[in-house]
Amino acid sequence: MRRICLETGQTVFMITHDVDEAIYLADRIVLMTNGPGAKLAEIVDNPLPKERSRADIHRHPLYYAVRNHIIDFLIARSKSFAGEMRGRAYDPRHVPVVRPGIIENSSSMPDAPARVA
Repeated sequence: MRRICLETGQTVFMITHDVDEAIYLADRIVLMTNGPGAKLAEIVDNPLPKERSRADIHRHPLYYAVRNHIIDFLIARSKSFAGEMRGRAYDPRHVPVVRPGIIENSSSMPDAPARVA
């Protein structure tokens, strides 16, 4: 599937419960809460290069930052998401996008402290 997408430029929407498969195949991973009333919680922008190999993807320096972020969401944060959103304006059309392991400046100022997602 990965080869077909890279060669044709087509978009594929796939549902999986395998975290490693999601990291290998996806450029973006949509995390949802549990249960029948599931909500989109966040989108993980996969920072790994598009050209990646199943055999050595786990050696990439950002692999475990992405994997740990997803596992943490599935184990802990997905259960508390509904409570965290209570009282806030939740808009499923504007789900937060995160890039685990990527350092971003919090402002355009050169001396601003960096933030790791």
